[in-house]
Amino acid sequence: MGLGARNQGTRQGEAFRHILVAVSGDPDDEPLVRAAARLAQNYKAGLSVVYVVEVPMALPEDAQEVPGAQKADEVLDNAERVAGMDVETVALQAREPGPAIVEQAIDSGADLIFMGVHVRQRMGVLALGKTATYVLRHAPCPVWVSRWFPPG
Repeated sequence: MGLGARNQGTRQGEAFRHILVAVSGDPDDEPLVRAAARLAQNYKAGLSVVYVVEVPMALPEDAQEVPGAQKADEVLDNAERVAGMDVETVALQAREPGPAIVEQAIDSGADLIFMGVHVRQRMGVLALGKTATYVLRHAPCPVWVSRWFPPG
């Protein structure tokens, strides 16, 4: 069964209206954005792609020159191209990506968050990174995650 074939909205019988995709510049971004765009098209939902530039503690949070800020434009331009539909692209600056993603989901009225995760194994137990863990705990809506498989 393809994406969007069943109604898996936020409430029984309700379709998604706005989907937020959190991207990080990893190779997993492209299939993640494609899947989110396909779902958004099926539901005739809006789609936002969000990239968070992490601000080092040595700089003020609203610093004008943040290392990695140029990467945001590249990542968001690529996500917009891959989506193949009109998307809102948002670059955020924050100390931690998790709270910034959740706040953006609230502000944009997202009723679904898509994000990739890096799964690590610690002492035989799978562990998510701190960003995914934060978003899963604090998101105002369902969160769909995709595991990133490193090359090799």
